[in-house]
Amino acid sequence: MIYVARLNAHLRHAKTVLEREVVERQAAQALLLQNEKRLRQIIETEPECVKVHGRDGTILEMNPAGLRLVEAAAPSDVIGISVYQLVAPDYAAAYRSLTQRVFAGAVEKLEFEIISLKDRRLWMETHAAPLTDAHGNVTAILAITRNISAQKRYEQQMRRENRELAHASRLDTVGQLATMLAHELNQPLTAIANYSKGALLRLRNSEGREEVVGAMEHVCAQAERAANIIRSLRGFISRTDEELACISINDVIERALSIAQIEAQAQNVAIECDFARDLPTILGERTQLEQVVLNIVRNGFEAMEHVPASGRKIKVVTSTAGNGMARVCIDDTGPGLCTDELDTLFTPFLTTKQAGMGMGLSICRSIVEAHGGRLSAAQSKAGRGLSFAFELPPSCEQRVMQ
Repeated sequence: MIYVARLNAHLRHAKTVLEREVVERQAAQALLLQNEKRLRQIIETEPECVKVHGRDGTILEMNPAGLRLVEAAAPSDVIGISVYQLVAPDYAAAYRSLTQRVFAGAVEKLEFEIISLKDRRLWMETHAAPLTDAHGNVTAILAITRNISAQKRYEQQMRRENRELAHASRLDTVGQLATMLAHELNQPLTAIANYSKGALLRLRNSEGREEVVGAMEHVCAQAERAANIIRSLRGFISRTDEELACISINDVIERALSIAQIEAQAQNVAIECDFARDLPTILGERTQLEQVVLNIVRNGFEAMEHVPASGRKIKVVTSTAGNGMARVCIDDTGPGLCTDELDTLFTPFLTTKQAGMGMGLSICRSIVEAHGGRLSAAQSKAGRGLSFAFELPPSCEQRVMQ
């Protein structure tokens, strides 16, 4: 009887423990269902696109905001199809690369274009993170995507306006150089006329062939000189939008200085260059970067207006910065600026020139920043004048190689 009583007591205790565990498990399950429902409601009401897709791009889930974004009438329009049916073809490789990195455990961000189910091209920004199972294996990608088409249109409009402003600034620069340009072009044209007259005179008098050939060689050389001046100016004031290209910053500087040299001779300014020959190529628009160099150099000319002619010098140095960027330093030997003036040097519409608009250096900074770099100014380390410096990142191909 004692054994039976003890057995009954153990059974009652076990039953109580089991009932308690069942209640706790039911409560936990109810809480889990409640949390899952709450999470589902959050996702369903999230104003941004939330989607889940597999390694091959198959879309597993997409919330209502996502359906509206891709212009789908029902979930069945997108569930089960490949995300690459929506990603614009020219961005498919970038999206596949993102998928590989996320499946390796990374959290990634990408801007790309899609073609909606109604054939509209839209700009997107997606933030993607890995979804893992209980063992930590990545099973899918969770991506939150938003429409940035309006932002992209605004950026494109700003780029167009900046290009127009930069073009107006280039025209203003050439206008200021008009007198000196006329003089510079007059020299080779006068030489061409004189050599041609001399050659004609010798031909009429049946004089030596060698002298005529020499005269014509001079004509060709002077014509090429004039053509180079005009070619440089035409390229500099061109309004045509350039394609981004891998370019040498040394070549950019040389072309800008070929225009600046006209004014340098008139102002008795010596230009000294020290170019590094192992610079990384950069991805950019040549004309705009020429404008940066020319504007800074011409600012140096104006700053040295009251410096004795023997002391007027511009020094241009290129090098590779410690961060791998191409670095350009342009120093003048003018009086320099005080700290307060340095702080406002790049502020639009602030200028110390009587006829200036105060936009030149502001435009230069905008151009450099649009190329992924930064422009700054400081007192020259030599103790006199200003030192402008800007750095530009290497082209994408070189960044991959590094």
